[in-house]
Amino acid sequence: MKKQEFAKFIENSDLEESDKKEWGFLVDSMPEDAAEALLGMFSEFPNEIGWFNEIYKKKKEVFSLMKQDKTKGEAFLREIVREEKEKLNDLAK
Repeated sequence: MKKQEFAKFIENSDLEESDKKEWGFLVDSMPEDAAEALLGMFSEFPNEIGWFNEIYKKKKEVFSLMKQDKTKGEAFLREIVREEKEKLNDLAK
């Protein structure tokens, strides 16, 4: 049920069509509780959906990089996680 709500939320967002399609694939493959958690977060901060999308893209790129250079990929991932924690802390204020 939450997967459908999350999919609808993404479809109604301002994201680019290609990004909506990517999220649609993700929603189809994620467990219901993951969709519920993301829906809660995106619903709480709807103006930040673009930021969440960009963080997802960065993580996807890093995991691809890790196949070629694990050390460099891990360093970039730590930076992304730091950025993400900062943003989430700011949003929680």
